[in-house]
Amino acid sequence: MAVFHPHIVECACGNAITVHLADTINVRRSPEMRARILNGELHRAACPKCGEQFTVEKPFYYTDFDRNLVLKVLPRGERHTWKEASAEVERASALIPDQPSETYKQRSLRVVFGLDELREKLVAQDAGVDDRILELLKVLVVHEHPILLKWARLRLTLTQATEKALQFNACYEHSQRHFQVELPRQVAENYGAREEELQQWTKKAHKQSIFEQSDHWVNIWRWSPQPSALDQLKTYAAQAKAGRTIDTDATAFKTMLRDLPRGNHLPGWAKEDLQTLFKYAKSKRLEALEDQLFEIRFNITLEDDWSKNEDPNDIDTLWQLLRDLPDSNVEGNTKIREILLDVGKGGGLYFPTTHDIAIGSRELSTRERFEDVVRHEVGHAVHEKSAQLVNGWLQEQFGWRVLGTGDGDIDQWVQLMGGWGDLTATQRTDVRNALRTALGAGSSWSPGPTPALPPGHPWYKADFGPRLAFEKTGASWFRNFRTWHRANGKAFFLNYWYRALYAVDIAALDLVAQMPDAYASMSQYEFFAELYALYFDLDDPKRSVIPANVASWLTTNIGAPETAAPMAMAMAPEAKKEWETITRPA
Repeated sequence: MAVFHPHIVECACGNAITVHLADTINVRRSPEMRARILNGELHRAACPKCGEQFTVEKPFYYTDFDRNLVLKVLPRGERHTWKEASAEVERASALIPDQPSETYKQRSLRVVFGLDELREKLVAQDAGVDDRILELLKVLVVHEHPILLKWARLRLTLTQATEKALQFNACYEHSQRHFQVELPRQVAENYGAREEELQQWTKKAHKQSIFEQSDHWVNIWRWSPQPSALDQLKTYAAQAKAGRTIDTDATAFKTMLRDLPRGNHLPGWAKEDLQTLFKYAKSKRLEALEDQLFEIRFNITLEDDWSKNEDPNDIDTLWQLLRDLPDSNVEGNTKIREILLDVGKGGGLYFPTTHDIAIGSRELSTRERFEDVVRHEVGHAVHEKSAQLVNGWLQEQFGWRVLGTGDGDIDQWVQLMGGWGDLTATQRTDVRNALRTALGAGSSWSPGPTPALPPGHPWYKADFGPRLAFEKTGASWFRNFRTWHRANGKAFFLNYWYRALYAVDIAALDLVAQMPDAYASMSQYEFFAELYALYFDLDDPKRSVIPANVASWLTTNIGAPETAAPMAMAMAPEAKKEWETITRPA
C-alpha cells in the first residue's frame, strides 16, 4: 500500500494549497504508484490561483519486495546528507524481513535525491541495467559529447531505454539549455559485460570505487565536491553557533568556500548557515571573508571597495536587504553580475549592457536612503530580466507609450493627443522637423534648440498639442509632471535623454504624485524601479498608496514581500530601445 498525508505547501505566487504527499510507497501492494512515478505524476500539484504546476519534494520510503529493494527518497537539496541517509535506510531495512528471490537474491539499499533520480532507478530496472554501471555509462556519454561540459552544473539523467538505445536528458542548473543524448544499447551492454574491468578503472579514477562504497547513494553527482562542501558548511556553522574559533585560513575551510554551490542553487538551510558564518566574520572583522560569503550567498560579485571602505555595516545591510527580496529577483537573476561602490559619489546606476549595479558611497551615511537606492537599482535589473512582460504591463496598466523620431512614430504621438486636424502635408512635415529639433541630440536633461517656424504657422495656435507638449515639458521634465500637456486622459512630454516622445495615463501620474520621488515620471523604467522599491519597502508609510490591483500583479509576476502591508483601493479602470545608464540631475 501507499501511505499519504495532506500537507500545506506554498506556490511561488504566495497561495497556500493542500497536497497529499507520500510517507511510504509499497509497490507490491500499490503497483499503480510505480506507474505514476514513471509518468512524472507523483507529488505534482497545480495552483488554482495562478495555474502554475510544480512538483513537491518530501522524504519518503519506496519499497519493492518483488525486486528486494528498499529506497529512501529525499529532496534534491539534501544531497550533502547521503551518509546519514544511508545509515537511516540501513536501520529501516533491518526492520523489514528479507525476501530474496531467484533473480534478486541480495537486498539492494539505495538513497536517491529528487523524483528524477528515483524515476531513473526504475527506468534502469526495467532496462536490466545495473545502476552502478549506468553512472559509469554517463561518464562515457560525456566523453563522447564534450560539448555537454560547455556549461556548468550538468545534470545527466536516463529517461528512456529502447531496444536500440539508452536515452539521456542533459540539462543545467545555470541554463535553460537541454539536450537529448542517445547511447547505443549494444555499447551499453558491451560495457555491462565488463564489470570487473570497470571496477578496476573506478579504483584508479576515484578514491572510493562506486562498486565498493560503504554508503548507498549511487549517482555520478557524488563525485562533485558540492555535497561534501555543504556537509562541511553545516559543521562550521555549528562551531560558530557554539562560540568556537574557526580557522578561516585553513585549507579545508578555503576548499569548502570554493566548492559550495551559489545563489539559488543553495538549499534553504545552507543560506541560513552562510549567514551564521557571515555574522562570525563580521564579529571578527574579517572583511574579505564577509565579501566572499556574500558572493556565495547571492551569486553576485561585490567590488573589493565594499570590504575596504570604512563602513562596517555596509555588506551586512546589503545582505539583509537582498535576502528579503524574492529569490528570483536577486540570486536567480542573471541580469545582476556585480555590485560596485562608486567612491565619493551619490545615487545609483544600473548598467544593462554589463548587468552591473553601482551605488554611490555617499548613500552609506543614511541606511534608509541606502536601502531605497539599492532596491531601485535592483528594480531596474528585474525589469531587464522580464522586459517583455513588464513593458506590456506598463503600457496596458499605466498607458506608458514611447515613440521615436520617425514620421510614423510622430504621427502616432500626435494622434494620441487628438490628431493633425486640418494641417497640410507640408505643415505636418514642418512640425515633425520641429519636434526632432526640440528633442536635441539625446542624453541631456535640457531641450534642444527651440523650433523656429514661420509666423502664422499652425504650430503657434493656442491649442496646438505638439507645441504645448514641448513647452510644458521643460528641462528635467520629471519635475514638471503635474503641468505636462494633457489630452484624452493622457499626459504628453518629450524625453531629452532618450530622444523620444512620451505619453502616459493621467491616472499613472496621480500615483506618481503620492510616491516618494517624482523621478518616477522620468520614464517607464524609472517608474517601475520606483514602484518596485516602494513595494518592497515594508516600512515606508507611502507604500499604502500602491493600488490593490497593482500590488496583486507585482505579487504574482515579480514576487511577494515577506510580510504583506495594506494596499490602496484598485486604480480607476482607465488607468492602465534598450535603455541607457543615467543619473538623475542634481
